[in-house]
Amino acid sequence: MDTSDGSSNSPETLPNSRSDSNPPQQPRKPIPRKGHTKSRRGCYNCKRRRIKCSERHPECDHCLKAGLSCEYPANIIQTQPSPTSPSPQEMVSLRSTPGIFTMNDMKLFHHFLITAYPHLPIGADKIWVTVIPSFAHNYKYLIHSILALSASHLDAVTNAGVAEEAISHRILAVKALNDALSVPPKTRCERDARMAAALALAFQSSHLQDGLLEFLTMVRGCNLIAMDESLGPESAFYALREDGHIATIQNRVNTPGTASVNQEDLDLATMSLRDIELLNMTAWEHQFRDVLAQTIENAYERPVEAYTTFVLLYNQPSRWTHDEFQAFINPNNSVAQILLAHFIAIQAILTPILFLERVGFEGVDAPTAVLGWIEGIYKNVAPELRQYVEWPRQVSRYAFTRFQGQIDYYQ
Repeated sequence: MDTSDGSSNSPETLPNSRSDSNPPQQPRKPIPRKGHTKSRRGCYNCKRRRIKCSERHPECDHCLKAGLSCEYPANIIQTQPSPTSPSPQEMVSLRSTPGIFTMNDMKLFHHFLITAYPHLPIGADKIWVTVIPSFAHNYKYLIHSILALSASHLDAVTNAGVAEEAISHRILAVKALNDALSVPPKTRCERDARMAAALALAFQSSHLQDGLLEFLTMVRGCNLIAMDESLGPESAFYALREDGHIATIQNRVNTPGTASVNQEDLDLATMSLRDIELLNMTAWEHQFRDVLAQTIENAYERPVEAYTTFVLLYNQPSRWTHDEFQAFINPNNSVAQILLAHFIAIQAILTPILFLERVGFEGVDAPTAVLGWIEGIYKNVAPELRQYVEWPRQVSRYAFTRFQGQIDYYQ
């Protein structure tokens, strides 16, 4: 039997398979075999179904048509060489196509995995280094938020000059995330992708000179995602639940040698918070001030309780109505701006407690623009109200060594 044509459709001619009385049949011409079209970069569903994948990102044509959750192997990220850095306009045009990334983007992705990922959830570096990257390329908003944070982080620690790339990626990430949030998530991966994107964008906001409003918006978004979609044990961000954070901080506070908050700063914060209590506040603004005051009171001798109440300040805005939150972040709301200046300053003086979140963190902490936001607030509020921003403004000018605290105060 001659099978040199390689065609599975060619009939086999076997001896004695026909009658001698019948005329001999002309051999059939072999049918040319089509070229190999197996997709080696396809998604899991197409591989499982043994069909050719269109390799479209974030969802291939077959999965989109079948309503399946499309996921690719972690190492499948299409690249496009970029010998020269494109302009911001070219980058936006290029990156509007999911799955297509420049070599500069790949460098940013590597920088994220090595040094730029967030330190939250506490003690969960693996989430950002292995879990999130395994499906990040399936969600446009997630991969762009990762690249946005990485670019801002890289710009803060080096002279790489990638600030424009950071903003370009951020614009694409925010637009795609807003579109995604208009419908409920279909899978656990999609829920985690939304949380990861919002967290990455919140961290990136801290590097932006005018990022206060966006920071608050993204923090609120993280809380709303967590509340609406409940971070169950199957979620990569289950460690973000409040009770898990508090237990971890409690264990770390009890470690010998833990630093304490500067008592003079606590005294000055207490006096400043008493002064602003006289301002005309809404009920929810007054509640925010009260939690600030309780945080300072706890910080004298109860660091775990201080951490607990400070976390409430991050969670509180997510419990406000949309109108209340918009009023709070309105730059023309001088009272809210004064409260936010105190929030930023108190976060700074609580560094000895808050820094315990970073114990064991293997990433690199980059300088942020957060303390600089206070100066912007000071210039923005009415001149007759600037006296209420004097203490936060003073804190923003301290040397960082002042925030490192005193050793063994809580022992």
